[in-house]
Amino acid sequence: MELELKLAAVVIAVAAFAAIAGTAASPRLKPIMRDWKAQANQAQLMLSGAVPYDEARLRQILAGMVGDARDVEAGVSGASAQALDVKSRFSQFEADAAATLQTAAARDGARARFQRVIGDCRSCHDALRN
Repeated sequence: MELELKLAAVVIAVAAFAAIAGTAASPRLKPIMRDWKAQANQAQLMLSGAVPYDEARLRQILAGMVGDARDVEAGVSGASAQALDVKSRFSQFEADAAATLQTAAARDGARARFQRVIGDCRSCHDALRN
């Protein structure tokens, strides 16, 4: 439930990204963010032990997040402080998702690293909510 609340602001953030980043890729953010929310929920269930741990599925989820983050980051145009901030946030998300991917063989390690990914989501939503 807490994860859902933290990720629920995704729709609001999409509008903020479009306004701040000024990128042509922004219409693609809404489906990406919806997918990330669903994927993060699945990962959280596996990492918490609520459902059986599936390393292959976690790797698939994280690899998708890494690829999507790269695409979004590459689509952010402009040199304004806001655009650079958005680009930096997606770069950090990509790095944290990639680091979590490297620890996917062990659930406990992946669980600890995945909290950084969730923290990246939260910090971006918190920053863009204002």
